[in-house]
Amino acid sequence: MKYLFIQLFLLAISFHSHAQDTTEIKRTPYKLTVAVDDSSVYEQDIKAGPYIFPDKTIQLYPGENIYVEVEQDNGIIKSMKTVKENKNPSKTLSISFTQSTKNKVHEEMILKILNPFSQNLVYKANIFLLKQNKWVNTDVLPIQSGLSGYETWPDIIISIALGKWTFQNK
Repeated sequence: MKYLFIQLFLLAISFHSHAQDTTEIKRTPYKLTVAVDDSSVYEQDIKAGPYIFPDKTIQLYPGENIYVEVEQDNGIIKSMKTVKENKNPSKTLSISFTQSTKNKVHEEMILKILNPFSQNLVYKANIFLLKQNKWVNTDVLPIQSGLSGYETWPDIIISIALGKWTFQNK
C-alpha cells in the first residue's frame, strides 16, 4: 500500500510539473506610452489578453519582448505558444518590438526576431500607424536560419501583427 501511495504521489508531481511547463504566458494589463515629440506622448490602456491568437498571429505593442515556442513537423508549423523562459532554444523564437527615441522624441520602431531553426522563416506583418489611425500592410524580409532579422520603420507604430508563418528551404 505504501508503494502504491508513493507511485501515485510521484505521478501527481510529474503531471503537475508538466502542466506548469505548458502554461501559455498572457499579456497583463498596463499603460502603453509611446514618445511622439518633445512635448507629447501617445498613451493607451492595454488590456489583458493573449500575445498569440488561434490563427498563429502574434500581436505586440512597443516595449514588448516575448519567447515563442514553435512546434513543427517537417517544416509545417503545428502550434505556437508564448513561454516565460527560453528553455528550448532550438525551437523558440525571441521577438522584441521597441521604439528608439532621442531626447524623448521618436526616431524609429524596431522589430527583432531570432530564428533558431535550420530553415528560413517567412511571415507577413501589419502595423497600426498612429498618424493614419489604421492597420496597413508592410513589407518584411525572411529571417535566415540561425540568425536574427531586424525591421525598422520611421513611423510611429502603436501595434504590430505578425502572421502567416512558414518555413522556406535555404
